[in-house]
Amino acid sequence: MMTEARVTTINGQRALVLPRQSGLPQKLPDLLSAMENFGYAFRDDFVARGTRTSCEQLNEHRMRTWREGRWWNPQAFRVYGDASSFRVVEAGQLLLRLERCQDCDAVCVRDVSFEMNAGARPARLRNLKTGVERIAPPIGQRNIVLGWYSGKRRAGREYK
Repeated sequence: MMTEARVTTINGQRALVLPRQSGLPQKLPDLLSAMENFGYAFRDDFVARGTRTSCEQLNEHRMRTWREGRWWNPQAFRVYGDASSFRVVEAGQLLLRLERCQDCDAVCVRDVSFEMNAGARPARLRNLKTGVERIAPPIGQRNIVLGWYSGKRRAGREYK
């Protein structure tokens, strides 16, 4: 049975909402504890000031970078861009950026790992003092939404 596609606005951009399909841990505390094993590259603890109803009424989340760190992905999984296209996230270590809504505590998980860009040209770098030239590989940073955690804040839950 097909349901109508749900669209929301995140940071001013329209986004398609799909059911859970990712290989992320089912609960956010499980993801956070797995990331703590590697340590965080960035951490910004803040208190959510709004309510879930404010996000539902406006149909928009005000996201802010909350954590950035590494996570070990035990198995490959698919991430869907829309109903017909997907990308496979390979098993291995990923660099994740967790963005948290400033109102309802919803958390967006993004893969921001570095990868070789297919079809890109390598950069020629020349040291102006020595004249030595080297070639740097064409590396770019991914920006793939892997999944979401709800912002229901049951029992006044807070993440630290």
